[in-house]
Amino acid sequence: MIVKVGIVGCGGIGNWHAGHLEQMDDVKITATCDIIPERAERLAKRFGATPYTAHLDMYEKEDLDAVFIGIPPGSHTDEEIVAAKKGIHIFVEKPMAVSMELAHKVNDTIEKAGIVSAVGFQTRYLDVMDNLVSFLKSRQVGLFTGAFVGGIPPVPWWRVKKESGGQIVEQCIHIFDLARLLFGEVTTVYSQAGKGIMQGIENYDVEDYSSTMLTFENGVVGNIITGDYLKGAVPRNGLEIYCEDARVEYIMGQAVRYSSRQSIREEKRAIDPGMRSDRTFINAVKANDPTMVRSPYKDALRTLAVTLAANESFASNRPIEVEY
Repeated sequence: MIVKVGIVGCGGIGNWHAGHLEQMDDVKITATCDIIPERAERLAKRFGATPYTAHLDMYEKEDLDAVFIGIPPGSHTDEEIVAAKKGIHIFVEKPMAVSMELAHKVNDTIEKAGIVSAVGFQTRYLDVMDNLVSFLKSRQVGLFTGAFVGGIPPVPWWRVKKESGGQIVEQCIHIFDLARLLFGEVTTVYSQAGKGIMQGIENYDVEDYSSTMLTFENGVVGNIITGDYLKGAVPRNGLEIYCEDARVEYIMGQAVRYSSRQSIREEKRAIDPGMRSDRTFINAVKANDPTMVRSPYKDALRTLAVTLAANESFASNRPIEVEY
């Protein structure tokens, strides 16, 4: 079976996925879509596909098996809903929305259609993450810290909160998702954030930094920090986990280091998690088996809920109980 794929959003992330798909003999990109015609045409020419500037036209005219959707979080309307109703399997980049209302509508449609869905939490597909999950199963964790501290991504929509959701939702959501994967469901978040470091940036209204305390159903307590104001400083992205017999450091996308009084051991990643994520989705489409995907829309919705609750917390200056 050749899986016929459409791509909605032909910017950086759309081209990134296309680069994976072109290495697969059982995939053919047949349509591209972007509101900027030149981007859709450029990617379409690369694959001999048909370019579109409206996703509804693409869905109507093309016979697609699957679609990869990579557009700014605040730009989502009915891209997923219409595809799901047509029986088109969906891979959507994180974050899938900036409101739970829309995310629930999309998820309800996906569940009713019975299609395969996936969200781009690629770190779940790291080989070192597989080993970390196994390592923690037999250990009690009390505390962890997480961080996504760096600079501003070079896209104008990111610095507009209604478009990106801010750094917690758009970037640090990877760390929040891994916390859920490793420690279970979050019950309460309490977040504080600040501005004032970043000056003279046009249309910038996101927070410069934040700190969020999370309480989990199993009693684990964690703190996740974000920051987008670093210039000359070294970024910090990852997790630090405290077990009774070990301290574990996850270095974002690269390695996991296990430290105890007896030894220090580091495992470096041996696979490309992005390729593995996309390959798994295509395999799930071919098998028509949603359970093969590690981050289906229904689960990713719960991670989104935690990040939006963090935004609500610092906006209201109070702890927020997470509602899924």
